[in-house]
Amino acid sequence: MRPPYLKAITIAALALILVISVAHAEPGAKERRRELQQIENQFAGTAMADPSALTGLEEYLAAGLTRNPTLKAAFYEWKAALQNVSRQFSLPDPQFSYTDYLEEVETRVGPQERAYSIRQMFPFPDKLWIRKSKAFRSSEAAYHNFVKARLDLISSIADAYFEFAYLSKAVLITSENLKLLQSFESVAQSKYSSGLTKNQDLLKVQVELGKLENELKSLEDLRSPVTSRLIALLNLPYTTRLPWPQDQLEMLPSAEDYADMNGLIDEVRKNNPELMALAASVAGSEDELKLAQREYVPDFTVGVTQIDTGPAVNPSMADSGKDPLTVMVAVNVPIWFHRINAEIKQAKASLEAAHLKREGAEDELLSRLAMVHYKLRDARRQSRLYNDALIPKAVQTLNATKSAYESGGMDFLSLIDAQRMLLSFQLTYYRHNANYYQRLYQIQALLGEVTSLDQLQGDGK
Repeated sequence: MRPPYLKAITIAALALILVISVAHAEPGAKERRRELQQIENQFAGTAMADPSALTGLEEYLAAGLTRNPTLKAAFYEWKAALQNVSRQFSLPDPQFSYTDYLEEVETRVGPQERAYSIRQMFPFPDKLWIRKSKAFRSSEAAYHNFVKARLDLISSIADAYFEFAYLSKAVLITSENLKLLQSFESVAQSKYSSGLTKNQDLLKVQVELGKLENELKSLEDLRSPVTSRLIALLNLPYTTRLPWPQDQLEMLPSAEDYADMNGLIDEVRKNNPELMALAASVAGSEDELKLAQREYVPDFTVGVTQIDTGPAVNPSMADSGKDPLTVMVAVNVPIWFHRINAEIKQAKASLEAAHLKREGAEDELLSRLAMVHYKLRDARRQSRLYNDALIPKAVQTLNATKSAYESGGMDFLSLIDAQRMLLSFQLTYYRHNANYYQRLYQIQALLGEVTSLDQLQGDGK
């Protein structure tokens, strides 16, 4: 007769497996899997970017976010970590064994010929759930590292793009100043031909023309090394020639969205992906400590064995040839306390290291925020100074000096100096504008947010 407790043990084991499978569907993991699938579909649909279509920052960002190999590597690291959640929240494989009696064991009901056994080990009491939590924390750390890689990529593309935009503007301004100097040469040539001035003025303007032509040539040659960074970030062929950007660097946002330093510090502490990844690592280390402490608690194994029995010598005997069925329950005995104690101490040390690493990262990020915030405000202030005061005065000075030179009231060197000053002010103005946007995207990367260039410039002046 089958033991009365066999049915109860079987039902309990099945119920435990059912609970495990239901608990496996964690809402956080489900949401992450949906997000992962959406991003992977974007990567899968990546096509070769058309260089001629890369005219603005938004086009560069769209291409970089689907083509950059470093970003893809961070994505697949997150995917691998997320798959590990299912692996960790799984029972070990059951063990099936087959035994063939080389010499049959004679019993009253017949000879025992062979046996079949199946065993399943169950971690006890909540180790599976802790392992799952630890694996999910690790996947969350990988997810936030992916977000950080994405924000860093956006910041890097923006930095390289605005450097390219500044170079474009510098080439344009230098070309315009070259034309201006050529007009000065015509004036000097006319005055020299009329005998109103000496040959010195003509030689001075020709020297300045030679210097400016050389500067323009250097700027044009700089195009290839500047664009090489963009080409690398977008994973384009190194022979790609990118068109000049459309952005004129004329417009800065008027709203002081990042003026409150205390608010920025709070945002970094709350939303920075690097800190969020380290916080997930801290939570994972806490789960690791829980697992180490659970090593004092034994696991148990349930097994069922059926023995094939041949017919008895007397076939009329009751229960002749009946196959016996046995149930086995086993537990491991955790007696090696030195190993368990060492695991607990190791987990505690790892947890302390995780806390300190996050604290150190926060200090470093806040220090970086302070410097970037200063450079952002300084670039805005300098831009306003040059645009509102210095450049208009330099234009007035140049016009007045030119008129005075044409009427003979000013020497030619003063005219050259006025032209140099205007060129310097114009280049410095656009340099500060480019710096402003570069620092702006750096701050956004630290804050864990990104605002499109169109939105940034929507209220600009």
